[in-house]
Amino acid sequence: MKNQETNTTKKRADLVLGLFEAYYDRVYAFARKSAEPAIAEDATQEAFVRLLQHPRLEELEISISYLLKIVHNILRRRYSRSVRLREILDEKVIPQKRHEVGKALEGRTDEHIATMNSVERAFARLSNDERDALRMIVCEGKSYADAARSLGVSVSTINNWKHRGIDKLRKTLDTEQAIEHSRLNQRHARSA
Repeated sequence: MKNQETNTTKKRADLVLGLFEAYYDRVYAFARKSAEPAIAEDATQEAFVRLLQHPRLEELEISISYLLKIVHNILRRRYSRSVRLREILDEKVIPQKRHEVGKALEGRTDEHIATMNSVERAFARLSNDERDALRMIVCEGKSYADAARSLGVSVSTINNWKHRGIDKLRKTLDTEQAIEHSRLNQRHARSA
């Protein structure tokens, strides 16, 4: 019995691997027309994973149009989730966070406020997915699994978004800090 399950699993994996090798580039190109490269890559890979998990995979006659429809649905659902999430953020989370930041900034110096503004500007430059991943994992302390479930993506996707977001934040803040340092040096040079 166990040997038969192993053979069935191997056949399924071989079938999906063959489809992956035959259609990956075309499916990715289709996804890329609607999404940025990282999202298109994630959606394409997710389509093949879903195909592998399909309970009646062996009974299906899979064509390129079937795979394109899977990717189309993944991208559409992802977009709908991000719109809903942004609406929830705009209605509930952001006003509360602004209030908390306002209270936290009471008694702070202009330098602290400037730093907070820099972080807020850098955060706004992230993609929605990167921002959502950072907010859920770093700010709210959710686990990768919970964040992945909330956004309907894999844990590795959440991890990628988080790391890309942190890298972009660092680069943006470093650049902004270097520009500000340069401005201060120019002011001091003029006044001297």
